Amino acid sequence: MKNFIYIAAILFLHTTAVVAQVGINNPNPQETLDVNGSAIVSDRLYLENPGNSTQIRGSKLLIQKTDDQIVQYDIEQSKYGPINYVEFVFRNTNTAGLTDYDTKISATDYLVTIQGFYFLRAGSTDTNITIRSTLDNNKVEGFQVYAYISTATNTWHIKGFVNNSRFQNSSGADTSIDLYMNLIIFRNGFISKPLPNITVNMTNAETKTAPLPAGF
Repeated sequence: MKNFIYIAAILFLHTTAVVAQVGINNPNPQETLDVNGSAIVSDRLYLENPGNSTQIRGSKLLIQKTDDQIVQYDIEQSKYGPINYVEFVFRNTNTAGLTDYDTKISATDYLVTIQGFYFLRAGSTDTNITIRSTLDNNKVEGFQVYAYISTATNTWHIKGFVNNSRFQNSSGADTSIDLYMNLIIFRNGFISKPLPNITVNMTNAETKTAPLPAGF
């Protein structure tokens, strides 16, 4: 009978140890493992079943530093975010617009897209601007606004100009503009992954089916 009691006690303690909560520098753990302090992971950290976040605001993001430390990502202290937004304002531009501008943003580290743009008559809030062709008064030319990678500098350049035209005010006179461009900048390797270019020969056809990008 005494042996049976001993065995039952050992089984009870063993079961209790398996389901117990462990606290490090924390006498009152709230989770299975509750660490009050910093931790260094020298090799790999596995989260096999992290589950869904029940709280968006205040959620934490862990990142690996160059020295392999796992730290909490703080957007307020970081030089960049996973997704960055910036507005470029080009004041008193040429009457043709912005033909080229080097942002100095590395194409190796970042992906740049133009989210939107608008322009005003230079030094004013006047939106009454027209585009007049320099080739033929009967032509209505368009304009181009885009970001691209310069192979010479490996940086992102942006353009915002009219084709063979000039910006004009309501009186029909050429005018400079203030150009506002909203850029979205993604950090490569953190939230974006550049894929190889896809070239499609349309052979003068109106429709084609492009190949699916790798990985999709």
